[in-house]
Amino acid sequence: EAAGADEDCNCHSAAPGAQGFDSFQKSKGLQNMSAAAHATLAVRAPVKPSALTSRFAVAADAQVSRRAPISFSRHGRRGALRAVAAIEDNQVVTIHYVLKFASGEVADDTRKRNAPVRLPIGQGALFPTLEAGIKEMAEGEKRVFNLACKDAYGERDEGKIQKFPASAEELESVKAQVQPGRVVQLPNGGTAVCVGFEDDGLILDLNHPMAGKDLEFEIELVEVEEGPKLFGVPVVPFDVNKLVMK
Repeated sequence: EAAGADEDCNCHSAAPGAQGFDSFQKSKGLQNMSAAAHATLAVRAPVKPSALTSRFAVAADAQVSRRAPISFSRHGRRGALRAVAAIEDNQVVTIHYVLKFASGEVADDTRKRNAPVRLPIGQGALFPTLEAGIKEMAEGEKRVFNLACKDAYGERDEGKIQKFPASAEELESVKAQVQPGRVVQLPNGGTAVCVGFEDDGLILDLNHPMAGKDLEFEIELVEVEEGPKLFGVPVVPFDVNKLVMK
């Protein structure tokens, strides 16, 4: 197939054979080449024409200085292609985002709040589907990601609507501060939505307020930085609860 391609574009030349190397070099205007150059030419494999015209061809001796894999991303109004080094775990990204529900209602917009978000990669700070997409972005690029509820805050679980017993005095204190529909802080650091009150307790919904909702994230990647290091080693969070004792 390679030989056929060469014949079609008239770029293929027969290697010096019965005619001898002298006639070959003269026909190609190579009279002034050194003996070493002739020897190199004689053993060099033919180059496919496509390699000469490829927009992204790279010299065989080119050195790639970045360890991260290289991909190509469309950027700008005209969608020009440019090389992008994939973002790696333990790097830190700064993003702006617009969060919308499936209805189109805007739930949050960091630009309106002038509050870009800075997050580490590979440490569970982002939904996996969203993080995988951000890893392929370039600084200054914008992308829209649509996440089904199972890939975001999960499906609603009616079993998480629970009654918490409380005395009359405790209920009065809570009623003075919280109304049904409001998010409350739990003693363990979690959150819940107040559903209502009964004579002997209050009803809380432990589902995330956005559970069961499909979400759209419009992400702008503002900056990519190296994460914190100690003696040249990346510093990552340590969760003692995940420690396996043997």
